[in-house]
Amino acid sequence: MNAEASADQLGSPEFRERAARTMTLLMTGKVTLDGRENLCRVRNISATGMKIETHMALQVDQQLRVGLRYGEEIAARVAWTRDGAAGLAFLTPIDVETTLAPLPQSRIRRQRAPRGPRLSAACAIKVEARGTIHYATLLDISQGGAKLRLPFRPTRDERLVLTIPDLPLKSGGVRWIGEDEVGLGFYVALPFDMLAAWLEARAAQSGQNDEVPAQRAGTSVSP
Repeated sequence: MNAEASADQLGSPEFRERAARTMTLLMTGKVTLDGRENLCRVRNISATGMKIETHMALQVDQQLRVGLRYGEEIAARVAWTRDGAAGLAFLTPIDVETTLAPLPQSRIRRQRAPRGPRLSAACAIKVEARGTIHYATLLDISQGGAKLRLPFRPTRDERLVLTIPDLPLKSGGVRWIGEDEVGLGFYVALPFDMLAAWLEARAAQSGQNDEVPAQRAGTSVSP
C-alpha cells in the first residue's frame, strides 16, 4: 500500500510503524460487496489494512468484507483503487498472525489444506453421468470444485462432467454426498482470472433469473 500513500503519510510515524508490520504474501480470498461475491488476491496485509487485486469494480469509501482461509471475514473500507488493485482499511484492527494461523489439528483433521474460497453462483447447468445428461443446479463454485443439487444420487468418487454457461466443460469426482447436495472436486482447477471474470460478468447481468426452469428441473435427456 505504501506506493499509493501521500508524501505526508510516508513521513508520519504511524505510517512507518504500520509499514514495518506489513506482511507480503499471495493468498486467494473472497470479496463480498452488496451481496456480490468475487475472488481476490491478497498481496500484503497488516493489522490495519491490506492490498488486494480483484476483478470486482470497487470505489473509494465502499464498505465490504474479505474472507480469508477457514472462512474468517474482515470488514473493511476501500481506501484507494488503481488498475484492478485496491487498498483496504480495516474497520477494526486485526492480529495478523492469529488471522493467518492454521486451525488447531482437531478442527482440520478432515481438511489437510486450506480450501479455496467458495462463491455463491446459483445457476442452471447440465451434468453428464453414466451416459445420461441431467438438468441440475450449481449452488456455489471455487477454483477447485463445486456444490451441486442433482436430480439423482451419485456414488462417491463418481465422475461427473458439468456444462456451466460461459465456462469450459469441467469434470471432477464426487467428494461428498449430502441429503440434497453434492460436493464435486475438479480434476483440473479453474484459473483465477477465468473464474473471477465469469463471476463479474454474471454480476453485471442484473435482472436475470438464473434458477433452474421449473419445467426442466430434475429431468434428464440422452447425450
